[in-house]
Order: sequence, then C-alpha cells, then structure tokens
Amino acid sequence: MFIDTTTKEWGLSQADIMQRHPSTIFPEPFVPLKEYQQVLDQPQPGFDGATHKAVEVKPLETEGGYLQQWEVVPLSDEELAQLEAERQAAEQAARDAARVTVTKRQALLALFDMKGIKNEDIEAQINLIPDEFDRYRALVDWQGSAAIESDSPTVLKLAAGLNLTEADLHELFGYAETL
Repeated sequence: MFIDTTTKEWGLSQADIMQRHPSTIFPEPFVPLKEYQQVLDQPQPGFDGATHKAVEVKPLETEGGYLQQWEVVPLSDEELAQLEAERQAAEQAARDAARVTVTKRQALLALFDMKGIKNEDIEAQINLIPDEFDRYRALVDWQGSAAIESDSPTVLKLAAGLNLTEADLHELFGYAETL
C-alpha cells in the first residue's frame, strides 16, 4: 500500500499509481514516483471478533516512513446480524451433517437388539406424555414415519423417557445403519 505524500491520500496500490500516471514507464520491479511512499504493514491489534473489527485508519508518519495504523471499532447492527446468521447456519449444517436417518424397521431392530426395547414400550412411553397435543403429535410422528431421524423432536423426547443418553442414541443409530 502507498500514500500520496502531497495529497495524503492513502490505501493506494501499484495499479492505482500506474493508472494515475499512464504516460510514465515504471521500472521492474516497481518503483513509485517520488511523491508516493510505501506504507509499512503493521499487525492488527487484538480484538473480540464477535463484537468488534479492526479498521485501517490514516497511516502514521514517522522519521522512518509511514506506518499502517488500525482502530478497533464495534461491529454495526448489520454486521452483528450477519455474524449471528452465519453462526446459526454453521450450527444447522453441523446438525444436518450429524443427523442419521434410518428406516423404522432398522430403528426398532436396533432398539430391541441393543436395549431390549420393543415397539409397545415406545408407544407406552408416548402415552405417558401429559400434554394431549404433544402426545398425539408424537404418536402420529412415530406411527406414521417410514424413516426415523436421530435428532427429531420425537426421538429426543422418547430417548429422555426411555433413559437413553446422547451416546446411546449415537450407538443405536450407528448400529441401525448396519441392519
């Protein structure tokens, strides 16, 4: 990056300088005209990227030349919203990547083979759900599903009622995939 020492305009590239002086032949390697000086790169200061950003500001003129300068400023509402959207998208992508889908047959066989849990046990657990709305939705979801997803709300609710841990679910679905 270069600075125009006459106008104090900074952030100029080699291409910017060449474009400003189209009739000038520049040597290789590039040497700027005398009114331009290179701004020496300086590391960005530390900051919390979740709430702030480093913004380049006017270079500092020293006896040794110009030094790049930074200012840490808070992220705008739009930038914070963008970061939150990216975080949520990454979390969803991780959940999607971790999701295991098996047939209901595979799920039932895995539950019986590994935990001795039968379909009747699952339906009994569904009948213990106190809220009629939640109970009916869980029943329809369980009985009407051809495929069972490892992270579905019904599976997670049933797992809690059947004292199955997250590790148990991982093991059960891994085994079910082999059936």
